[in-house]
Amino acid sequence: MTATLPSTQAAPASQRLTIADFAAYERRYHLSHRFPALAGGDQFGEHMVAEGRIDEYQPWQGFQLVGSDLTVHQTYETHAGGDAPAHISIIVMLEGCAELTLGAHCHSLSAGEGVLLAFNRGLALSARHVAQRRVRAVNLTVTGQSLANDPRLAALALPCPADGPSGLWSLEVPTGLRQSLFDWLTEPPAAATSALLAEGLALQLLALGVARWPGADAPTARPPLASPRDRQLLARVRAHLAARPGEPHSLKALARLACMSPSSLRDKYRRAYGRSIFADLREYRLKLALRQLRDGHSVQQAAAQAGYRHATNFTTAFRQRYGIAPSEARQWPDNPPTE
Repeated sequence: MTATLPSTQAAPASQRLTIADFAAYERRYHLSHRFPALAGGDQFGEHMVAEGRIDEYQPWQGFQLVGSDLTVHQTYETHAGGDAPAHISIIVMLEGCAELTLGAHCHSLSAGEGVLLAFNRGLALSARHVAQRRVRAVNLTVTGQSLANDPRLAALALPCPADGPSGLWSLEVPTGLRQSLFDWLTEPPAAATSALLAEGLALQLLALGVARWPGADAPTARPPLASPRDRQLLARVRAHLAARPGEPHSLKALARLACMSPSSLRDKYRRAYGRSIFADLREYRLKLALRQLRDGHSVQQAAAQAGYRHATNFTTAFRQRYGIAPSEARQWPDNPPTE
């Protein structure tokens, strides 16, 4: 059992972030933004996208630590530019959710989860942030050149040459580190100590990334799946969820289907697919509900078909996933963003 971070409903400190503000981030970080629900004329200027706080620190040359505490009013996408340098990013989601796509790899990031991302030019990299009441996240990004200059980070430097591998790997973030990051975002430190705290958190995140990098010779590095049989059994579970998303499912029953213990299934599934079993189930349910809505079914009917007992819970999950209310799904484009 893992500890849960304290939850707060208080809104972050109010600072309007408009499309013009996002354009400033584009210039600094070699990226671009898209706003799928906005018409062409609204994609400029003072339209508010989010409000809250974004803190930026540069502990060392080539290292960027960014803490975000936002209310997201308008779903937006972030895309790496063609001039973005090779880099690794260590991202921890403390509250809310986001979706990352790197080439053909997709990864959904929920509260309490982390990811190690290794990016090289030539692959498409994007993130999708749906409209949501509260999102808190910390992102440490380090350029390949800076990694190569520090022998302690030799493992992380491996993915960064132009012809090296890229990928996304789940991170198990220790409770203590999550709590420290949470406290740092919730109560910004005094100016005299902010740089020191940023350096300390950056070092802990780097250590987490080094331990997780595939092939790292650290005791916390996890081995690959044991056998082709494991992969076959996991695929059976995933196909079962995809075929019957509206049915009730329990970890115990799915473990029997996989011929594994519940804890083994939970661990191997996440390592194989980059997300938890029930995150996958939620995705399949919401995709089914979207099809139902577009076929003309009511919100209540779509919720029931997708396995939701209460329409209000369904509406919240649907809005978090797609950035719109279920009642708006019929007017959506023919190809809404999905995995």
